[in-house]
Amino acid sequence: MIRIWLAALIVLASLGVGSRPASAEWFADLFAGLSFTRDHDLKLNDQGIGQGIYESVEFDRSLAWGGRAGRYFDSLPFLGVGLDFFRFYPDIGGQSVQLRGCFFPGGCGTGRGGTGSLDVETTSVSVDLMLRLPLWKSTEAPQGRVQPYVAVGPPLFITTITPRNTRNFRNHDDDTDYSFGYKAAAGVAVQVFSNLALFGEYRFTHVSPEVELRDADLNRTTLRTDLDTHSALLGISARW
Repeated sequence: MIRIWLAALIVLASLGVGSRPASAEWFADLFAGLSFTRDHDLKLNDQGIGQGIYESVEFDRSLAWGGRAGRYFDSLPFLGVGLDFFRFYPDIGGQSVQLRGCFFPGGCGTGRGGTGSLDVETTSVSVDLMLRLPLWKSTEAPQGRVQPYVAVGPPLFITTITPRNTRNFRNHDDDTDYSFGYKAAAGVAVQVFSNLALFGEYRFTHVSPEVELRDADLNRTTLRTDLDTHSALLGISARW
């Protein structure tokens, strides 16, 4: 998939080679990096055993990647919009954490509990508002050879949680949550050729997914958590 996107990006850059108006600029970006999701409680509601909270569950660091395409406005070349696609994998590895709750038939209490392993795949799609500061303008770089920028948007997050090698949910199916969250990003793009730039970007995303896992007997277990994720990304951008 990434190879296909990279090839498309090179084609777009080649189509834009030559002069262009200083006020108009389309862009197509491809990026990848690492994501770091902060520890958070995992809330459990099982119709068979009761309710509980796994406290301060750790999420795995993961690959993060995606793409973005859009345009800066003709009349306001520092202002633009972009359609952003982003994916990361904050899996939950098997771990022993503090567990508190009320379970049948033992009543309420606190103790150590195992989360089991859960695969988590999160995809976000958003239309972002983008602002840039064009620095070091020239004939070869009418929009600035260096462009610090920020981007914000309300993404739709698609999060799938799949039990993996876990005693608690070994017979349960996966489930997918669709929720809106928020995203903020900041970065710097540097023009390296007339229609090609490299950039580095930091982004923060937040979403609160809730899934319902079911086993073969249709017993249901609801899991809910917050994904507060920091991502460090490097990318390539075609401009025309």
